[in-house]
Amino acid sequence: MPIWTNIPEQPINISFLLFDQFSNNSLGNCLEPLRACNSFVNTPIFQWQFLTVDGQSVQSSSGLPILPDGALQNMGRCDYLLVNSSYGYEKYDTVKTRIALQKAAKLANTVVGLDTGAWLLAAADLLTGKTATIHWDVIESFTERFPSVEVKRKRVVEDTNRLTCAGAMSSFDLSLNIISKYLGQSSKVDLEAFFMHQDTALIAQTPQQNTRDPILTKALDLMRNHMENPLSRTEIASILSCPPKTLDRRSIAEFGVPIGQIYRHIRLSAAQQLVTATSLSIFEISLRCGFQNASAMTRAYKARFGLTPSKNRKDLYLQ
Repeated sequence: MPIWTNIPEQPINISFLLFDQFSNNSLGNCLEPLRACNSFVNTPIFQWQFLTVDGQSVQSSSGLPILPDGALQNMGRCDYLLVNSSYGYEKYDTVKTRIALQKAAKLANTVVGLDTGAWLLAAADLLTGKTATIHWDVIESFTERFPSVEVKRKRVVEDTNRLTCAGAMSSFDLSLNIISKYLGQSSKVDLEAFFMHQDTALIAQTPQQNTRDPILTKALDLMRNHMENPLSRTEIASILSCPPKTLDRRSIAEFGVPIGQIYRHIRLSAAQQLVTATSLSIFEISLRCGFQNASAMTRAYKARFGLTPSKNRKDLYLQ
């Protein structure tokens, strides 16, 4: 059964290895969900550093300069090493890069290829005998160059301790997968709402990108659009033409909890965003998020976040 919510005992350490002309979209789509998650749980669960092979600055393909924290050889142990290259990847496929990647891979629990980063990993024999993907513009040449790698035309491919994704948009999916592995499915629900990743209208246009049960996708949309006056479980099921018990069964299979628990989580997540990002009164926030009164919301808020809304807001201003 999927885990709904969890807090890891130790921080998750992530190293981003950037090559010149790297994809800023790939970096941002990986990094911003990590940053947002830390703000959701009020603690630095995810920690990261930026590296280059030689420790020198690099520029993204759009010209954004990055001054790294250091060179790859000084990386130290980490949970994830994310290799981010885009244009000019063949130029960086050198003996120096291969040796550096091989050494760094021994210090990382999982090695990830973003965009064309999979090419550099394969060249360093880090994908031999593995299943992987790469940016689809180069997937044919990648298949020809590395016959020992089983190539899939998929957005994200995971094979033991190797992760690869097909480009900038799939980097967001990859980041969600990493986050939900440690924080549970609740984090994915929060992030999809925060970044509008599972908008129903968008899903209708790109169904091949959505692997979730369509009934649950519609249920999430209903709950997010009915927070001030929450629908009952029976009302949600009726609108979806789905028996309430079946709805709960599907929810438990996908998320690990019944639909009512997800609804409460969504409303409290919305409350936290209003507490930390607006000057609305706690009373007003409680009404907007479907609680009977401020006291009821405060109790629920403290049970989930470990502090009252007022204390959360006060602590934020003191930072």
